[in-house]
Amino acid sequence: MDQNVQHTLSEEDFALAHALQLYPRVSWSRLAPVLDAAPVTLARRWERLRASGHVWVNSYPVVRGSAMQVALVEVDCAPGRLDEVATTLESIPAVMSIEYAARGRDLLLTVNAPSFTELSALVLDRLGQTPGVVSTRTHLAAAVHVEGSRWRLDALDGDQIEAVRALRRDDAGPAADPVDLRSTAYGPIVRELGTDGRAGAAEIAARIGRPASTVRRQLATLVRSRSLVFRCEIAQLLTRWPISVAWWIRLPTADIGEAVRRVGADPRVRLCLSLTGPANFLVNAWTHALPELVGMQSDIERALPAAEIVDTSVTLRTRKRMGWLLHPDGRCTGRNVPLLDA
Repeated sequence: MDQNVQHTLSEEDFALAHALQLYPRVSWSRLAPVLDAAPVTLARRWERLRASGHVWVNSYPVVRGSAMQVALVEVDCAPGRLDEVATTLESIPAVMSIEYAARGRDLLLTVNAPSFTELSALVLDRLGQTPGVVSTRTHLAAAVHVEGSRWRLDALDGDQIEAVRALRRDDAGPAADPVDLRSTAYGPIVRELGTDGRAGAAEIAARIGRPASTVRRQLATLVRSRSLVFRCEIAQLLTRWPISVAWWIRLPTADIGEAVRRVGADPRVRLCLSLTGPANFLVNAWTHALPELVGMQSDIERALPAAEIVDTSVTLRTRKRMGWLLHPDGRCTGRNVPLLDA
């Protein structure tokens, strides 16, 4: 690990990251008045944060209906082979995220595939036959109710938050029809945005060898199609919420909508999924400290009186998040495995 990396962020750094969570592709000139800083200052600050792996913007396909199959896969490894297995799995595009679990499983993977058939092949033929893997247990996501792009820092005040949201509304333009992200026209642009969610048309055009005017038009259509999620990530261990925990919950199917409404309103919650299997609902949250987990679990139990918490799993370390490989301290390594190739 680079010993020269600064492992603290300033209030100005957090404010910039929060603004980019609200509007990941906002221009520096538009954002400057909100943060009371010159556009060139914001640009320099962003490049420093991105280069050090503290903050980054990625993009990935929106999950719409049956167009994408998502699952959680628990992986148990042979003694002494955990790191070997993780190294193999991190290179697979379909494995979006890899977490080391404190108990109950060695690794928890978030995976995706374009179809149920391809998801089955991924789990049975690829993950299950990875050298060092002893067993896997798969939980299919019937619905993604809340996901990580909605999680926010608390660095901006209410007026600043509304100002950034207004910029996003003003820049949105009319919605376009969904596009084929794997097509010849859009696939190369999508891959570039997966590497840098803030990349502009001129930069993308230079990389893929197309006229800037063509890419500018295609990029605008792609963004307006809402086919991609743009997400500003931050190194978790450098925030005030360094502990990641997942609750596996069993509750009546009829109560899931109300569960999403009640639990999803907690700003610490990053993920809510409906799952197949005995635990049919999963809640993932970032919290301040281990003692807080007890209080938050009590909050969930009060909010969902008909629910049974089947398992509580704390993440020891995140190795890969939405295609990006991470350092042990949570910073981005700069290495990305494009999800589109899944």
